[in-house]
Amino acid sequence: MAYFLAAAAASGVFIAASWRGRTDLALAPVQGRPRPLIDPVWDDVEANIYAPEARADVGVAMRVALKRLSPIMTNQFVQADVAALPGLRVRMRGAPLTDLLEEMLAAAIHAAPASRLLLTAAAHGSRIDVGIADDMPGADPTVRLERVRGLTARVARRGGTLEVNVRPAEGTTLTLRLAAAADA
Repeated sequence: MAYFLAAAAASGVFIAASWRGRTDLALAPVQGRPRPLIDPVWDDVEANIYAPEARADVGVAMRVALKRLSPIMTNQFVQADVAALPGLRVRMRGAPLTDLLEEMLAAAIHAAPASRLLLTAAAHGSRIDVGIADDMPGADPTVRLERVRGLTARVARRGGTLEVNVRPAEGTTLTLRLAAAADA
């Protein structure tokens, strides 16, 4: 319990410092124009998920999805570890990919509060597999499948697949399979 309280406090301090830095940078003008919002931990030049090209970087989309859900993860005491090869690109725009990953993460967080998540991304031939695994035992397979039914349909419309592997004694793994971009 003490660990969870310490983790929550540290996460709160981190988020507060991040927002404080964000507002300080936004207030400093550059040549008469407001300075763009830059967060040195999360933002970088490649993190533009709204780029018009139809090749999205999976690592950037994962980072943005984690950033969006960090307050919920802190409140639910969920830790996330990421193991993703850099430079993996899929045939999809960045914003829709980020939204799909965010919805997958949200489903995992709500199904497994106070747990650990492992996010992975790897190339397998002509596809990219993105996985989210939790360590919450005792999951009901029917409930887990029902929670991601709508997401599964949206993934299928985008040309991918979403597999749900529920191991009641170990946890659940959501695997998103998408076509790799030609240069991946």
